[in-house]
Amino acid sequence: MTGGGQKGSTSERTLIDALKRGDEAAFRQLFASLQPSMLAFARSFLRDRTLAEEAVQDTWLALIAGIGQFEGRASLKTWSFSVLANIARSKARREGRTVSFTAMGYNEPGVDADRFSGDGSWLSPPGQWSGINPERIVGGRQMLAHAMAAVESLPDNQRAVVTLRDIEGLGAAETCAILGLSDANQRILLHRGRTRVRAALEQVLSPPAA
Repeated sequence: MTGGGQKGSTSERTLIDALKRGDEAAFRQLFASLQPSMLAFARSFLRDRTLAEEAVQDTWLALIAGIGQFEGRASLKTWSFSVLANIARSKARREGRTVSFTAMGYNEPGVDADRFSGDGSWLSPPGQWSGINPERIVGGRQMLAHAMAAVESLPDNQRAVVTLRDIEGLGAAETCAILGLSDANQRILLHRGRTRVRAALEQVLSPPAA
């Protein structure tokens, strides 16, 4: 899982300058880093994969057309996902579909009430994860594949939040701005999603029964 590029960092400014010059290598770099997450994010709004792919394609076209006017008030990554969110929402509305980011009820099916408190914090973290952070867990390619499959299986609203926070490394404020939700709901959806992802990874990490 990648970290969110620092707003205004030297590497990001260099990439932005290259993109504004029309540097194809810079575009390929940005495409390679964001495309998988963009598709997963788009599918949070559009269940149909073809429509999600169209939304991502339209987003890349919009980014190319608008990079010359990009002023860097947000990070390049935040801007990219904001554009995608707007395009995906528009397509979803035309399809008569909406995604609710209002987290109602803490003990919904699929949320482990023994581990998840009302304020979104862990009551008891997964045993296999004690002292291990997500970056270390998904360091290997095989584990990353399991993690991404678990994220893909999340409910739409949780998948959107987890994609932005844990895969792309965006902050809470950026995620709330992109998705138009409150900090409280963002926190709840993030922890619900993490609960499901970690439960799926625990099944892989647990030693086979004797």
